[in-house]
Amino acid sequence: MKLEKETRDADYNELFRGGDPSAYFNMRVSEFLPTAILPSRVGPMPLAENPMPRIGEVKAELMEASALEGPLSLDAFLDRHQGAQAFLVVHKGQVVYEKYPRMRPEDHHLWMSCAKPMASLVIDQLISEGRIDQNAPITDYLTDFKGTPWDGVTTRDVMDMGSGMDLEDTTESRFDPENVARRVYEAEFGFPNEIHGVEKLRDVLRGTPKLEEPGKAFHYASGLTQMLVFLAEAVEGDRWAQIFDRRVWSKVGAEGALQIHLTPDGIAAVHGLISSNLRDFARFGMLYTPSWDKIATEKVVTDEILARIHDEVRSHEFIMAGFDGPEFADRVGTDDFIGNSRQWDLVWPDGDMMKFGLMSQGLYVSPSRDLVIVYFNVSDQDLSAHRFARPIATSGLFDE
Repeated sequence: MKLEKETRDADYNELFRGGDPSAYFNMRVSEFLPTAILPSRVGPMPLAENPMPRIGEVKAELMEASALEGPLSLDAFLDRHQGAQAFLVVHKGQVVYEKYPRMRPEDHHLWMSCAKPMASLVIDQLISEGRIDQNAPITDYLTDFKGTPWDGVTTRDVMDMGSGMDLEDTTESRFDPENVARRVYEAEFGFPNEIHGVEKLRDVLRGTPKLEEPGKAFHYASGLTQMLVFLAEAVEGDRWAQIFDRRVWSKVGAEGALQIHLTPDGIAAVHGLISSNLRDFARFGMLYTPSWDKIATEKVVTDEILARIHDEVRSHEFIMAGFDGPEFADRVGTDDFIGNSRQWDLVWPDGDMMKFGLMSQGLYVSPSRDLVIVYFNVSDQDLSAHRFARPIATSGLFDE
């Protein structure tokens, strides 16, 4: 009861700082926010198990912020790092590594920003159907944004986080009450901004100022993902939870329900407030692999969509020109990626894709290796959990 009260009394910064209130909130978001529940409509499609203990021996050099000495093996890291919640590797539809040092397999946990590709997937489906022109201004579809600085920003600019709008997520944005990124988060939780009071998310985004011309550089912003939510709803004439259920989740043989958490006025916070158990998190990643048919009744990530993700990466210079490009390179310990693409943070020359989430959630997909790596953490300072995914994928254990 004491921890629950601490969590309910916490402000935006405290909820995402790491520690006990963060852990409590991460696994019980449906007790704090309105939530849309997407059930497993086709019933569970079980994952086979084929343990590969050598995965736990893969080592990584930890980040400077870590209190642990590196390099450490994955097994040692999960055992010693107090923020490590769970880690799972799926190869060819089989669970080959799975550990839950600080949560239970059935527990729900926030995906944080690893949820962002959910939004881009729906938009890519609509692009494939000819219902969205990715090179047209997004205000052609969101007509109430016409006459604002959003004029001239295309759907592709928003997908690639190259909009040129001034709403980038930075560490400093947490502490500036005039910062649009901070106001986005406060509006989602119904927290009063000390200057503007309680605001609505759509109003905050409509008032976003322009920073530069679109398409010049990668500026990471959760508000851009929410623009994709508004876009899907405008084109489909439906709420986002129903759209995603109909198009994606109703085809997935999930073990549990998918929780889509909402703002006070019912907007799906798809940029990060999505919860599931770890295996169902992996099932989403598997939709991008050749083993999609082991967990779904329909191929929802088409070859055309995968090709767009891999072939339409802007450039290495594009991602490194923004605040987060060098930061992302530090998270994985290498800058050998091509760039970002369509809400995925990193894409490598071999086609592998990675998405980071606040407090070290992770989603790594290697279509060529038929490999998915997912993990949950509650750590705001030491993000070393990200250092293991790429070494695991390139360890040779999954190369034929």
